[in-house]
Amino acid sequence: MTDSGSTEEGTVSSPGIGMRLCIAGISAKFPSVPNISTADLAQLMKNSSGQSADSGKLVILDTRPEEEYSISRIPGATRVDYTDEVNNILEAVPQLASIDSETKVVCYCSVGYRSSLVADKLNKFFENSGAAPTQPKVTNLEGSLFKWANENRPLVDEKGERTVYAHPYNAVYGKLLNSELRKSFHDNKDAKM
Repeated sequence: MTDSGSTEEGTVSSPGIGMRLCIAGISAKFPSVPNISTADLAQLMKNSSGQSADSGKLVILDTRPEEEYSISRIPGATRVDYTDEVNNILEAVPQLASIDSETKVVCYCSVGYRSSLVADKLNKFFENSGAAPTQPKVTNLEGSLFKWANENRPLVDEKGERTVYAHPYNAVYGKLLNSELRKSFHDNKDAKM
């Protein structure tokens, strides 16, 4: 379920019991949504880094609100609203309309619930579109941004600059994010004053 080892950014440690329970609960709630590990996404990103951004072989969707997205995101991610209907998501991410089974679509949020909602919506849309042999499989990033950040994997802020911080979502789920990585919109606002 988890990978231990090293990344270019540092050592990857196993997630704590809270994160493991959260991942298991989300997987149980969305059994039809496949998960991709943080290590596998990091490898996909490394493999696709030589391709042009619109080559469409890897599409990363951040399903968090703007307040969270502005603090940090996975490099190359496009923000979509998890409450949007599929047509609005397709409008926001035009490359989704012309992808095939070779394309990897990875959704993430803070811990995986909202991104599983989006992955489920998109998978159902693609299944019902009649393009079954060529449809992409949309996945959820296991543990989402919190697990990614806790493993010291790359994040960028709203200016595209490297950061280690992530929005903690709320006081309860924020405990799944290492305390030194937590930063809210209000922290950003205070720093600009």
